[in-house]
Amino acid sequence: MKTKILLPFVLLAVLVACNKDKFQTTPTIKIKNINTDVVEAPNGTLKVILESTDKEGDEGGGEITYIRVRTNINPIPNPTLYDKIDTVKYTIPSFPKTSKKDIEIEIPYNFMDEDPNKNDTMYFKFTLRDMGNNQSDTVSSKTVIAKQE
Repeated sequence: MKTKILLPFVLLAVLVACNKDKFQTTPTIKIKNINTDVVEAPNGTLKVILESTDKEGDEGGGEITYIRVRTNINPIPNPTLYDKIDTVKYTIPSFPKTSKKDIEIEIPYNFMDEDPNKNDTMYFKFTLRDMGNNQSDTVSSKTVIAKQE
């Protein structure tokens, strides 16, 4: 008798577990690819591909934020002249809604270069906010070097 009562509950639990959504309302991002770890002066570009998943697929029109975190031991010489902004926010272009997509970000050398005499070492933090105002977790890149000429 106990087996007959327990079996339907076990089957129900298995069915509910199998029908869980693969994606969530809150977007998730991960770094899929970074083209290099050394960006050459003066015209090099760091290309980062983020893989985004979102249940509604409403990242288009949302916002990507990336922050440069400089890790050099020596401070920036003459900060009033060479210190640059470290945070960039931009609107993601509109595109057809899909639950999984790649977003490519291009970061130019001149954004990374702060010390006019030495290589700059840094990593980047990325986050995404979709059109529903849901924000992803923050992901960090590997270390990147902006190499002087």
